[in-house]
Amino acid sequence: MRPIPRAILIHSISHAPRVSVDQYNKPTYATPATVVNYVRCEPVKASALKALGEMKDDKLVVYYDCANSSPAGIVFKELDRITFNGVNYTIRTIVDFSPHHVEIMLK
Repeated sequence: MRPIPRAILIHSISHAPRVSVDQYNKPTYATPATVVNYVRCEPVKASALKALGEMKDDKLVVYYDCANSSPAGIVFKELDRITFNGVNYTIRTIVDFSPHHVEIMLK
């Protein structure tokens, strides 16, 4: 498969890994957030129904290309924080299409 063209990867995001959870179940994140360049952010309206009837609405999908996005080899984990256009999002789901690209669903 060919990499996603760099002309399409026009956005930049900040990635802050989750470090721990405090006694009030509030997550704490690493302070130095990694800036990830050459990604694609697309708004989406998707929802998933859990067993208890709770709806989860995704707000954004980030496309991280394994060849053209930088820095290369960054590891995303669920519940990490992504900042795009000054808005903080939480990673809900990661779909890995290695070695081509990674799709990150944000809530």
